[in-house]
Amino acid sequence: MRSIAKWRILVTGMCCIAFGMALAIQAAEQTMEQLKADLKSPKPQDRRKAAAEMGKSRNRDAMAPLLAAAQDSDLKVRVEVVKALGLLRDQRSITMLLTTLQDPAASVREESIIALVNLYAERDEGFSFTRLAEQTYKTINPFSDQVGHDPTAVESYIKVSPVVTDAIAERLVDSSLGIRIDAAKGLGILRAENAIPKMLEAIKVGDANLRIAILRALYKIRNTSVDTGILLYLNDANSNVREETLLTLGLFRSRKALPEIQRIYDRNPDTKLRAKALQAISLIGDPSSTDLFKRNLRDPDAQYRQYAAEGLARVGDPSLIEEISRTLLAEKKEPAQLALSFALYRMGRKEYLDKLVSSLSSKENHSQLEAYFIEMGKPVSYELVRYLNNEDPRVRARLCVVLGQIGDRSILDKIQPLLKDPNTEVISEATLAVKRLGAR
Repeated sequence: MRSIAKWRILVTGMCCIAFGMALAIQAAEQTMEQLKADLKSPKPQDRRKAAAEMGKSRNRDAMAPLLAAAQDSDLKVRVEVVKALGLLRDQRSITMLLTTLQDPAASVREESIIALVNLYAERDEGFSFTRLAEQTYKTINPFSDQVGHDPTAVESYIKVSPVVTDAIAERLVDSSLGIRIDAAKGLGILRAENAIPKMLEAIKVGDANLRIAILRALYKIRNTSVDTGILLYLNDANSNVREETLLTLGLFRSRKALPEIQRIYDRNPDTKLRAKALQAISLIGDPSSTDLFKRNLRDPDAQYRQYAAEGLARVGDPSLIEEISRTLLAEKKEPAQLALSFALYRMGRKEYLDKLVSSLSSKENHSQLEAYFIEMGKPVSYELVRYLNNEDPRVRARLCVVLGQIGDRSILDKIQPLLKDPNTEVISEATLAVKRLGAR
């Protein structure tokens, strides 16, 4: 009898749940029908509100009425419709968004760029342009894929239609400076290699902020052959453009740029520009810079010491092990210590890997370590998998970040057990790493 009673309760509960779901679906259908009607209202404010609500609903049934309303006579309605199309993230909207990208109103063109980029965004929440994360451009490794981990860049496995990037590239000569900058950012976010020629034309004229946006976008696209086309901006009249050019050429490891960067370093003592030049020289890591790096190991500024150690790591001359070891013993600043440990590891002192991996738990310096590991690539991935059982979940999670970005599919089976990790952050990063490795 008790068993029968339990079953009755269970069946009743399931029926209530099913009934509740049916009511919710019916209510949603009724709401959508009302929004469709409001989108045809003679009152612009009703149409605006309906378009906004349709976007928030993420209901694909809203696609057809929104497409029909994309050329509404009211400017604010058109803006809301384009925003909504971006939120729905449906490829069927591309043709219309390419049309609204040429709208007479700058605000509609701007939202059209954002909506087109949003079609390829991974996140479910609304996409908006944000200032590109500074740490991306301070990273040690030019191809670290930290950009891919940033919400303002698509993952490398996302395929973007060249029709979309071509249309956005046309906005690099838009009458609105803000839209030209948004177009440059969008092309970087979409990693639009086909747009490079137009970007190199657009960078020649106009505002310094546009030149900076294009330089950052070129870095995201990662075609190092553009170094020749941006060399002249090392002498730009704007100091921010000069600094961005230094960093971009350093990230591209441009040996063509090295002589001019060295001249900038020599001619600008005790300035911010000199530090940027040393950073770029360090990123290039040419053996001809060894003496410069050795001198800067003793600089009073810890940042100079860090750059010097990183440069020596890239040179990789094992005859310097003893000197770097002595320097490490005397070093007090952790970023510089980590750079020296990185150098020693690159010179064959494998025991320093323990120090580097354990420092992934650091709140302040984990990005520095992640960049080192990603720069070293596949050879270090074989050693890093030994640490996937580290007791610190932050270390496990960040190793997943690193291994996913290195892209070595041969270690995929080593990451998969972390899909059942007791820590949710580890599971999240392991899932993304598996996705990245599988996509490659």
